[in-house]
Amino acid sequence: MKSIKAMMWFLVIALGLGISVLSLPQTLSAQTDKCPKANHQEDDDKDDDEKLSPDDAKKVKITMPEARAIALGRVTGTVIEEELEKEKNRLQYAFDICDGNGKVWDVEIDAITGEVLQAAEDDEDGDNDRSSLGKAKSSVYRAANTVKKTTVRTFKKVF
Repeated sequence: MKSIKAMMWFLVIALGLGISVLSLPQTLSAQTDKCPKANHQEDDDKDDDEKLSPDDAKKVKITMPEARAIALGRVTGTVIEEELEKEKNRLQYAFDICDGNGKVWDVEIDAITGEVLQAAEDDEDGDNDRSSLGKAKSSVYRAANTVKKTTVRTFKKVF
């Protein structure tokens, strides 16, 4: 009798957890704004940027608006972040651009020549396979399926 009560409590808790987990993907995907808010100020994002010197500023031949136009010519969308940076001893403009599908692109423009150095889908965590939201949904579904299987097995054992 004691084990049946324990199993019932387990079933109730597992069912509650399962319902909570299954409601999470709808909450995540219910966001209507596909793009993050624009941030046109420099942001210390802990990357490999080097400090810009006054001499570096004199070397720049392309203005921010010109570089922005070049970047938007490569990837159509909304600029959500932009900065002049020195990376690997090269002066460049870095733009994060959100396209019409909600994907964020990292576009880098050489600040001296105006050449497009990079135009790739932005990847915050270094894993290009899936977006963070896609990973979260996948993880939630796996967890929900595990809860479901455990609940079914427990239910079959009890009844």
